[in-house]
Amino acid sequence: MRAWMVPLVIALGAARLDAQWQAVVPGGDTLCADGSPYRFFVYPGDPGKLLLEFEGGGACWDDATCATSIYTRNVTLDPAAVERSGQLVGIYDRTNPDNPFRDWMHVYVPYCTGDLHWGANDRTYAGFTGPYVVHHRGAVNAAAAVSWAYENVPAPRQLFVAGCSAGGYGALLWSAQVMGHYSGAAAAQFSDSAAGVVPPGFFVIPLANWGVAAAWPSFIPSLSLDRLDASRVTMADVYGGVAGFYPLSAFSQFNRLADATQVFFYILTKGALAPPEEWAAQMQASMVSIEAANPNFFGYIAPGSDHCVINSAALYTTQVGGVRLVDWLRKLSDTRAPGSVP
Repeated sequence: MRAWMVPLVIALGAARLDAQWQAVVPGGDTLCADGSPYRFFVYPGDPGKLLLEFEGGGACWDDATCATSIYTRNVTLDPAAVERSGQLVGIYDRTNPDNPFRDWMHVYVPYCTGDLHWGANDRTYAGFTGPYVVHHRGAVNAAAAVSWAYENVPAPRQLFVAGCSAGGYGALLWSAQVMGHYSGAAAAQFSDSAAGVVPPGFFVIPLANWGVAAAWPSFIPSLSLDRLDASRVTMADVYGGVAGFYPLSAFSQFNRLADATQVFFYILTKGALAPPEEWAAQMQASMVSIEAANPNFFGYIAPGSDHCVINSAALYTTQVGGVRLVDWLRKLSDTRAPGSVP
């Protein structure tokens, strides 16, 4: 087992970017779970507005889960090809005048490590046919993209850190680092379909196997790994720690009441069947508790079982209580308090 340092990687200056998606191959210690090379993507825009987005793609944390296909092991995405095909939707559709981010500098952080963008550790697991290695280098990979942003987008006026599914947890953790660096920016964080509802004690094994120390915001007193009890910590605790440390920034979640993917992972982590209503009740309770302790946290809950919204056309059609999600998100991106819905 080897822990990896989070590197400072700079590549492909922003001034060289054409008005299309560009791939950046950072090299160094970056790597996907299966040992394949890592890359991230940049779409040029107003350097005063930085969108840092973390991709989702499942997770694994032990011998059994890491041997399955419930997480992404390599980067296969080619956003330039998708754009040429005319299939980009949600926040990627720059032709839509309703898109709050249509003119922003967009740094897209792919996910291929099974560790929520948190890890810096190569872990050997016991598989069905023998031992195998998973390169949990999500934090190493994310740091390469973040370092590129620091170098090439030095002083944005606005900062939006977002992600769906596993990327939502990456967005939360990395917002702590990025907001500190861009202390002069009006900043907001958005987790799409990432409520983090798991049984008590779940984080003990993942935090150890992923090797999270390199990226974890231990500079926040309530989240210091020296004092953190992994057997008791919840995602609500992490939200509260980061949101409390940055009271002038906005933090948020979007969830659907019967999100099938989140229900699946809840059942998997619990190790027993559970109805969607059980997960939904805990999701809502978590969001209420975060908001009660942090007035700079806002939630939007919609009906349905789909997973993720920022990467779909539903971003523009979802409406609850007369509030369109895209309008709510626009307020959030402007760091105006959008209120919670419902």
